[in-house]
Amino acid sequence: MEVMPTSSTASPHGSDSRLPRVAVGCATFAIALACGVDERVDNPFASATATSGGQVTQGGSATDASGGTAASASAGSATSSTSSGGSATDGSASDSGPKFDVGVPDGGPMGCEGGDGQCGCSFVDLLFVIDNSGSMGGYQTALSLAFPQFVDTLVQALPPGTNVHVGVTSTEMGYASSGSTSISNGVCMFTGDGGQSEDAFYITPDVMNTGRNGAQGRLYKPGGNGPAYAEFATDAPAAELDQAKQWFSQAAQIGEGGSNIEMSTAPAGWATDPANDATNMGFLRDEGAVFVVFFMQDEPDQTPLTVNGMDTGQLMLDKIAAAKAGCGGLSCVLAGGFLNDNQCGGRPIDTFLAGIPTPPTVTNLPPENLAENDPQAAANQMNQLLADTLADVIAQKCDEIPPVG
Repeated sequence: MEVMPTSSTASPHGSDSRLPRVAVGCATFAIALACGVDERVDNPFASATATSGGQVTQGGSATDASGGTAASASAGSATSSTSSGGSATDGSASDSGPKFDVGVPDGGPMGCEGGDGQCGCSFVDLLFVIDNSGSMGGYQTALSLAFPQFVDTLVQALPPGTNVHVGVTSTEMGYASSGSTSISNGVCMFTGDGGQSEDAFYITPDVMNTGRNGAQGRLYKPGGNGPAYAEFATDAPAAELDQAKQWFSQAAQIGEGGSNIEMSTAPAGWATDPANDATNMGFLRDEGAVFVVFFMQDEPDQTPLTVNGMDTGQLMLDKIAAAKAGCGGLSCVLAGGFLNDNQCGGRPIDTFLAGIPTPPTVTNLPPENLAENDPQAAANQMNQLLADTLADVIAQKCDEIPPVG
């Protein structure tokens, strides 16, 4: 997607832009203290965050088999511009490792107190919302390489016998072969094919199923007809874990042929909607389950700000809360992601992350040139968030949720 600041000439793709994002909920310094967040280092979502030294810094296409039931694997700073066709080069970032905001549990759902012997989730459902527009190939490869270590760490962190589902969806709601962004006073306008705004590409599956694999919140099926999600138990034999890892290696590399109007928040909500049951049925569990939504996107969220006059970020939260009502709603949900700083304030993803009671676990993507030239090194950086941090956050949340039965 081409970015065109109104105050200057359109910047070429690959300029080194790392601009601050808007504050998100408990991620702001003042609120973080009240929320008890005790490990917070330059949270990229905060307008003012505390460093560990106590200083305050200015924060920075396959065709979908849309029918059929879901199957398990065990059973069988945003870049400042992107070319309209899709390839991109990196806006460089420090190679000293990611700075991340660590979510901590907010208190048990349904009155459950972690560690009291009555809690301990039965299930964990992981949904990865992966940008499949141009420029994402290196990042997708790096994520696929990072996943095995994350799984191994998660298996050790969760109680034996915990059942885990892993699914992938894309940032496409409606397809646009081109895209551009214009920026005026911190407000971004997104334009796709025919000069249409992002609203024209917000096509929901209850109105029209586009039939594209992994679009509109449908789970991505590797090869077009593979399992819609992977499944494993934390005490499963190594062969079962390896099968899940291999499935994710394919699913994470969802490709770069997706829409150049890139929406992250909308697919997260629609993935839980009954309109996608033909593909997604069985993936999401309600009672006894932690639901984790993890985003990976190198552009601002281009989900429309409002739908029928209502805040779209809140609408997506409402969908997830309804799907998790038996567990306790959003108190059973975690969010995180690799999300670069961007110039667009107040996007739906900001509302979404602010609405999750446990603060999000987020960091910037590794440098794009690192992901393209040395994806294993980029994977190692990713695991500073995934394996070293997120796995423990999931385990702590699991400890707060009553098991099924």
